[in-house]
Amino acid sequence: MSLLTIIQSVCKRTGVPSPSTIIGNTDVQIVQLLTLLEEGGDDLARRGSWPALTFEATHTTIAAENQGAMITIASNGFNYIKNQTIWDRTDRLPVLGPVDGQDWQALKAVVVTGPRYQFRIRGGNLLVNPAPSAGHTWAFEYVTTNWILGANLTTYKSSFTLDTDTVLLPESLVVLGLRWQWMREKGLEYSELFRSYEMQLKDAFGREGGKPILHQDNLHSTRPQPGIFVPSGNWAV
Repeated sequence: MSLLTIIQSVCKRTGVPSPSTIIGNTDVQIVQLLTLLEEGGDDLARRGSWPALTFEATHTTIAAENQGAMITIASNGFNYIKNQTIWDRTDRLPVLGPVDGQDWQALKAVVVTGPRYQFRIRGGNLLVNPAPSAGHTWAFEYVTTNWILGANLTTYKSSFTLDTDTVLLPESLVVLGLRWQWMREKGLEYSELFRSYEMQLKDAFGREGGKPILHQDNLHSTRPQPGIFVPSGNWAV
């Protein structure tokens, strides 16, 4: 659904005259609906690690502790790194962390020569100890703040600028969220809509992206392990 169709849908359910345009519309109720939609979308985007908001960033290391600003390394609206996803693809080793302030200061107080790198984010920058060699390829997954997609399917946004902008979040949740927020804003009874919204949100988190089988041992780990790798299949013997 686009910005226009989302608000038109909510207007039809709330008795508000359905608009033909949203961006640039000066009608007080439409402006209020747009503001509530953006506030609700921001909140929904922060509620979980949505697959649609998850992206991969690659970074070529420099020979320094400070690798630069995260918003530059992860340029599509960096919000936070997904835990344990940073890997040095050159050395084929994970980058450990994030390290908290106490452990980071301990690392700085002693001489650390590697081979395992550890990272933390401070002041919006990616810090690494020990300083890596230049030219290594690092990769990680991160969650973006940009939950809106332009009609050209390449422009990601955190606020609407065109009526044709679409949402990356589950559309039914966006619509339902806007409905209960509108009712609350008008001082009307919204508890049942809010309860339905929260229940559907939990269901969505349970389905989004699929879920792995959980094991209580390490025998079924799919992560790379030291040793000789022999792929499944048929072999000429």
